[in-house]
Amino acid sequence: MAAGLKSSSAAANATVLATLSALDAVDALDRVEACRLGVRAARDVGVTVTGAFDDASASMHGGVTVTDNADDELLRRDERDWDVLVYTPPERAFSADADVARCERVAPVADVASDLARDGDYERAMGVNGLAFCAALDYPTGPIVDALPDAAASLSGTGPSYTAVGDRETLESLREVWAEREGETWLTTTPTSPTASPTSSASVGCRRPTSPRSRR
Repeated sequence: MAAGLKSSSAAANATVLATLSALDAVDALDRVEACRLGVRAARDVGVTVTGAFDDASASMHGGVTVTDNADDELLRRDERDWDVLVYTPPERAFSADADVARCERVAPVADVASDLARDGDYERAMGVNGLAFCAALDYPTGPIVDALPDAAASLSGTGPSYTAVGDRETLESLREVWAEREGETWLTTTPTSPTASPTSSASVGCRRPTSPRSRR
């Protein structure tokens, strides 16, 4: 928890699906609407800075999703058979505590990342987005630079974790580099089928940030 690996979105999805099942109403909402319901709840209690629909949609649908978080719209979904390397430093950070004003200052750069993602250039989108939000949130850019040019890496959510995608051999080499830093690393893969698992292994999300209690 509080590692930037989307456990909150996964838990929200699981709660919505379990509630629908308990009410014998599984067919009452499709998976996109179920995501929206969980995201609205997260906004209501103030636990999201970014809007979280990107995280929730990736957790719910699997694969790679690109979203418009202002309107909770799913713009694109692709299936990628990626190996994924995750690095989690020992510190923890809650999304609701992120500096929203500083995130808003890098919105023009996030727009560039969003355009890249819309075009399917997910690897470059990750790098641009990650470098921008590392600067905004005062996280080191070293882990992202370590991955270049053979893999793509980014800050995961509002941190403090990082993720990298690429071929297995490249990520195994990168893991040795990241393992020199304090914290934990592990290798996984991107699920491509619908799931309610954390999106550390699921998606690229690029979007303008929104405040915890308002939509921009």
